[in-house]
Amino acid sequence: MPPQLSRTQGFLVVLGAGPMFSLGPLTFRAVVEADEWQYLFHRAFWTGVVAALVIALGGRNPVRAIRAAGGRQLVAGLLLGTLFGIFVVALSRVTAAFILLLQCTSPFYAALMARLFLGEKVSRRTFLAMSVAAAGVLVMVGGNVAGGDPLGIGLAMILPVCLGTYTVLVRSSPAEDPGAPTVVAGFFAATVAGLISLFGPGLALPARDILMGFVGGGLLLGLGVPMWNYAHRFVPVAEVNLLLITEVVLAPVWLWIWPGERPSTTTLIGGGIALAAVTWLTVVTARAGEMERAPRRIGLHAGAAPGYRRFVSRRNGGR
Repeated sequence: MPPQLSRTQGFLVVLGAGPMFSLGPLTFRAVVEADEWQYLFHRAFWTGVVAALVIALGGRNPVRAIRAAGGRQLVAGLLLGTLFGIFVVALSRVTAAFILLLQCTSPFYAALMARLFLGEKVSRRTFLAMSVAAAGVLVMVGGNVAGGDPLGIGLAMILPVCLGTYTVLVRSSPAEDPGAPTVVAGFFAATVAGLISLFGPGLALPARDILMGFVGGGLLLGLGVPMWNYAHRFVPVAEVNLLLITEVVLAPVWLWIWPGERPSTTTLIGGGIALAAVTWLTVVTARAGEMERAPRRIGLHAGAAPGYRRFVSRRNGGR
């Protein structure tokens, strides 16, 4: 039987995904001419392309991998692509602080769905860390949640629910390749954003804007999301979404470093509280020595990892 990740190993990989995703706002800030939909098209397009290349480098056909992924993985991919668009529209209609505040509720939605559909219980320490992290994000945004129209508020409220649903879908459905939902999401979102842009300013952009779309989509999402899909099958759903709060906390820090958007004192204090909660859970989980293997019914075959099949083939003499 091919090896699987332990809970602690999966925990650390998921934890690393948050800082990786938090670099995304930097690429949007760096564009010269692109509007939200133009940027979304290029980011989503390169997400799909790079994720498909990762599958191909693993010795598989991307189209066959998507077909073999199953219905739940396909729905998960469409849902993820929808999330790309919802975030853009919501961000143009409500404050970023309001979206950040609601995003910190995603661990609670994920925990509820995991309990209902997967039978997973939330440990006391996880619930404590979730609560402290939520309080930290509340301190981060302070009173900067006012403004926005009903549509933007409604879309922002849908975001954490969709994220929790996506996590449960990916975790509950065995698949042969963790990149399949990412390919579906990328090309689905690119198709929608491309059509909207074609009826507006078009898709022609300076080389710098296209490069930013490649970095934000191809490198951060095209490589990061499949890794996250793979690792979070071995970590309780509530903890997966909690670890992504590092994305919320670190994004203002990167924007402070460049292009110099200085965060408020409350943002730094609240971010420190949320980050401390995640750090505490990480340390406690590691010290507890929770290295149990994930149940095979939800574990992803290690052959899905890029290059694994070729490694096994060489080790077995090409068989």
